Amino acid sequence: MEMRVIASLAILHSLGLMSPSPRSLPPLSRILLILCLIAALFSIAWVVFSGNQVRELTLAAGDPEGESYILSQAIAHVITANNPKLHVTVIATSGSDENLKLLESHKVDLATAQADVPAGASARAIAVLYRDLFQLVVRQDAGVHQFTDLANRPILLQPNSGEYYSFMELATHYGFNLSSFQLNFVSNQQADELFRQRKADALFRVRTLNNEYITQVVQQAQGQLLPLEQAEALRVHHPTLEPAVIPKGVYQGNPAIPLTNLPTIAVPRLFLTSTRLDNATVREITQILGEHRREIANAIPDKHAEIRPLVTNFKRPSPTAGTGIPQHPGAIAYYERDRPTLFSSVTSFLIKNAGLFIAISTLPAGSLIGLWEWWQRLKQRADERKILADQYVQAAIQNMDIETNLHPQLLQKQLREKQNALEQVFNQAADDLVRENISQESFRTFNEAYKTTREVLERCMALASEELLDHYIKQLVDVLQSPPENSVITQEKLNDILKQVETSLIDKEISQESFRTFIEAYKTTRDILQNS
Repeated sequence: MEMRVIASLAILHSLGLMSPSPRSLPPLSRILLILCLIAALFSIAWVVFSGNQVRELTLAAGDPEGESYILSQAIAHVITANNPKLHVTVIATSGSDENLKLLESHKVDLATAQADVPAGASARAIAVLYRDLFQLVVRQDAGVHQFTDLANRPILLQPNSGEYYSFMELATHYGFNLSSFQLNFVSNQQADELFRQRKADALFRVRTLNNEYITQVVQQAQGQLLPLEQAEALRVHHPTLEPAVIPKGVYQGNPAIPLTNLPTIAVPRLFLTSTRLDNATVREITQILGEHRREIANAIPDKHAEIRPLVTNFKRPSPTAGTGIPQHPGAIAYYERDRPTLFSSVTSFLIKNAGLFIAISTLPAGSLIGLWEWWQRLKQRADERKILADQYVQAAIQNMDIETNLHPQLLQKQLREKQNALEQVFNQAADDLVRENISQESFRTFNEAYKTTREVLERCMALASEELLDHYIKQLVDVLQSPPENSVITQEKLNDILKQVETSLIDKEISQESFRTFIEAYKTTRDILQNS
């Protein structure tokens, strides 16, 4: 703003309209002076006003109960917290299809959408938020064992969502068309009622793992997840799709739901804007997504804590992902912030290597060729630094890939190994930062992924500790409920359990508080047995 004011004053001065004696000017010049001053003051006022004005943005985010909406609320909160001049309002919609239509008609500024749903010409990508998975749930008594069994069956989809496109991608691959099914487009609440009343045989959703609605259907409404295979074949015509797995026990540990690992298909969930949003604003939003993941995770309410790990999946859209949606120039400016421009490279070179430049300049042709080669090496070096930083981010995130269907002690062993691996990744990244193999900005991005992963592992450790305590207390209950035995034998069983717990305490598998809880249960069990 100061530069614009100075420029305005400079123009006036250059025109000779800032003379210390305006009365000495001809009448026409005085009029011109007054008009220029008015224009300058108006320009200054406009700059001041626009600089303090809050930019109102609208984000279309889908179903209020879905991960996309909940995550978008957190993103909107953190954007405003870090830049008070940007205020983002999140609106509920029926899904990706409606979001993209609103974006193309300029009724919203930002949107989330499945990558396989066709977007308008003005759509531009900012980031990949996470991966959604194709999840096909059928009634256990419907006699449906694979996708091809769905012909002529009533199937439930959400209206105006991207799920219709995803379902038809599957259907077309297997040789079906729209008339092959009885598709019903209903809300989650209506779908739940129809499913329970046996008026529908299947429902299809594109959601993240451990989705709350799908959990309810498979646990309480006799729903069963089916495998969806041939993901690689689908990629031939739909390159946005990726192979994925629904892990055994992800929706319930005991008994496991699903009973085995199920193959399925994943599709990226994109964070989009349009060509109407300026580069500076988009760069700011992209930077907040990249560098404030922990704040975004903390902004997600505790009742939706299972969504927090999704923030570690934020990344740059791949140019080879096949979405057909170009990246916004503002987002590119942030992602390629470590890549030097030719001007900055040459300037840095001249400052740091003045003597070398003088020597090379004596050979004009050689200097130009050498400078070009040097700049190419510098550019390659910047790319290598970015790739290395991305590898560290992925290495940190991979430590959240946890096999949960294990005995609590084995689970804790796995978690400790992952904690150690995470610390090794951090130390390696810190060493490369010192050696300038990665930049400060890239390290900050990595650090957000590191902190989030560490918090997830610590939370899993706490849950595993509680499960182990429950396991030991169950052993006490089993002794208490077992047929009467010799008191010595019974006491030996209790002592064996106590030794196991003491060992777990020493190995830090349970906390001091959990140990005290067990001791209370142990004493109560012992007293009951002694008095019986």
